[in-house]
Amino acid sequence: MLVAALLVFGFGLSGVSGVVAYFLPAISAALNITGHQTQGNSPNGNHPTPTPSTTPNQPFNVLLLGSDNDTKFAPDQVLAQTMIVVRVNPQAHSVVMFSIPRDLWVPIGNGGPAKIDTAYADGGAAEAISTVENNFGIPINYWVWIGLGGLVHLVNDLHDVNIVAQMPILDDEYPSDLTGGNPYAYARIAILPGPQRLGGVAALEYARSRHGDILSDIARSQKQQQLLLDIKASAKDVGLADVPTIAGSLGDSLKTDMSITQVTSLLTLAKAFSDGSVQQIVMVGSQYFSNGTIDGQSVLLPNWTGINALVAQYFPS
Repeated sequence: MLVAALLVFGFGLSGVSGVVAYFLPAISAALNITGHQTQGNSPNGNHPTPTPSTTPNQPFNVLLLGSDNDTKFAPDQVLAQTMIVVRVNPQAHSVVMFSIPRDLWVPIGNGGPAKIDTAYADGGAAEAISTVENNFGIPINYWVWIGLGGLVHLVNDLHDVNIVAQMPILDDEYPSDLTGGNPYAYARIAILPGPQRLGGVAALEYARSRHGDILSDIARSQKQQQLLLDIKASAKDVGLADVPTIAGSLGDSLKTDMSITQVTSLLTLAKAFSDGSVQQIVMVGSQYFSNGTIDGQSVLLPNWTGINALVAQYFPS
């Protein structure tokens, strides 16, 4: 517990940029959520374990997975409705956050096509990794999974976050799956534009809402990346007194294949990053995908020419 406390306190002081600041303090706070095996239950074949980044100055990629892990799903078969690939370049002191739309229609693992958010439900982290690697050509070194409840607890334990809403939000079809007895119920939420301080539930509503916005899921990806940076700012205030609460509240809401040793090795690296070193990439427009309907589902049909050019720019081999 002392090791975990020192790790979280170190991350709070370092102010590590972007997504890393969001996930790693929580990872370090609960030892039992690290070191998970990369394995799945999918019938689609074998899934290779991600290759760790062993060279200190070598860029590495982390697949961040966020799930609607409410009672509509079995605990080990939840959709990964948030998929963000993070590239950390220690030499350049830079971070890239690349959001993958959940409705992108692609081959899943070694099987047939489906929405990409089904990969994690189909075969766990291994299936999600193989799907990203096979379709985007981005090698994944590590993975992190967080559930909705984990995000709410983390924001509350950080004593809320400051956000600046770029436009008003009015969503009449927001899922009321965490706060009510009916996991299929909906609620109306409203968030005014401008600067404000949000608790865990409100922060989740801000990042998760998509109805009433012309960009729908694309706007949600933008808000998710923004929230990660806002959480990073709040993480600077984490102290030793906060660690027991953070460790106890995350529970089964966070998992990763990183070991505590690997997390520890990132502390020195974290201090070298500045706030301006994060590039946020969200695909918008017909150069990356088009809208379609397959088997009654609304899907995004990828334009691989545009996507591959973007990947080559920000994830060079």
